[in-house]
Amino acid sequence: MSHRSLRRLICTGTLAMAVGAGAMTTPTPAYAGDDAPKRAKKKKSAKSGVTFDLPVQEFTLQNGLRVYVVEDHSTPAFNMTLIYDVGSRNEVPGKTGFAHLFEHMMFEGSKNVPPMGHLTFVQRVGGSNNAGTSFDQTIYYNNLPSQYLDLGLWLESDRLRSLEITSENFENQRNAVKEEKAMRMDNVPYSAAIQNWLAEAWQGTGYDHPVIGSLEDLNSVEVDYVQQFFNQYYSTDNAVLVLVGDVTFAEVQQKVNQYFGDIPKGQARPPERQITLDPKKPLKKTVKDPLAQQALYLYGWHTVNDKHADRHALDLLGNILLVGDSARIPKILQDEKKLVAFAGGTNFALRDAGLVFVQAVPLPDSKIEDITKVIQDEVKKVQKKGIKKNELQKAINAQVMQTVSTLATNQGRAMAIASGALFHNDPKYVLTELERYQAVTPADIKRVANTYLNDNLLSLEIQPGGGAMPAMGGL
Repeated sequence: MSHRSLRRLICTGTLAMAVGAGAMTTPTPAYAGDDAPKRAKKKKSAKSGVTFDLPVQEFTLQNGLRVYVVEDHSTPAFNMTLIYDVGSRNEVPGKTGFAHLFEHMMFEGSKNVPPMGHLTFVQRVGGSNNAGTSFDQTIYYNNLPSQYLDLGLWLESDRLRSLEITSENFENQRNAVKEEKAMRMDNVPYSAAIQNWLAEAWQGTGYDHPVIGSLEDLNSVEVDYVQQFFNQYYSTDNAVLVLVGDVTFAEVQQKVNQYFGDIPKGQARPPERQITLDPKKPLKKTVKDPLAQQALYLYGWHTVNDKHADRHALDLLGNILLVGDSARIPKILQDEKKLVAFAGGTNFALRDAGLVFVQAVPLPDSKIEDITKVIQDEVKKVQKKGIKKNELQKAINAQVMQTVSTLATNQGRAMAIASGALFHNDPKYVLTELERYQAVTPADIKRVANTYLNDNLLSLEIQPGGGAMPAMGGL
């Protein structure tokens, strides 16, 4: 495997699966209505040069469903995103993998829709749809031509109202998850080792197991528990619905009431899990991966959750140190000292925990001690001397460009609005974040570097070779 191929695998595949959203149900067909750029209103800002106005309208049904609408008639298409406040963090020990299982179960049919009918009906009219599960949420989305608002709302409401949870359907999707796990996780280099390491690093939180869960857990329960999980988490008062594109607020309000208004609220949900994470607990592991052809090193520091006041400064610090070939650590490791084929990382903040992580692919003659020293020395430089203003501005500019990219599509805007409303009670949180990034100072960067990037450096060394990897979920 070439260095370039390995870098692409790590950047776009294995690590993304390990720390980000879970597997998608089906590949997403290309659809011009979603890819075409949309025109968001812009207004000048003296500090950043540009900000955005996101004209969100909203209403809430009596059953608790929160609905957000952005009208954009520039193309004859719209995105509908439905996000449920349930992810793998909500699972209990011994019963993992059910948030992800329901991403599959929701396509098994409902009272008026046959199995896989949701996918078929949308694609037959030129649309596309998909779903994804993460540690913190489960998302379902549809991209549709403008005239199919009724179709999208009917499909989503029918499976929420009357999902077919039968022993046969459960067994079908339990087998599908097994196949997915084997194809996308167990047979992917580095994946099992990374996910086990993350699970151990996050012991004391709901992130102490992979999103896909344990096959032993899935095999140990019957269909009645599946129904219980659905009743607890799949309800109107535990969801946010967003529509962005060629729709009108009045029509959306009328039709959402028509299709969702008679669905009752859900059952009481279990209390949030108490967080007992010990950020000072050391973690240094070395494992062998028979699928790996080259070594991979991971490092990390415990940071803060998504809502913490220091999160934005940590994001920018991660950008300065790790994001892109010109960032401090990749530049030294790759260009100056030529110790690695690739290095990078970021600050990754979840709902209950966070981690600054670094990944590095060493060159054949490199020693892990030399790579570790470069990382620690560069962190110490920031801790002692801070950063330059132009470094900070570059990192802020990168966040602005990321926001521009997000707001360029119906789907991007809908996802951002849904997440902001669900986790921050702010449908415009994507814009609120820009203001918070712009408020970060060089002194803030130096402070968070000293506070969080301490001597407790977590590490994972994955070496090629050895016997079979331990199954994900087992440490």
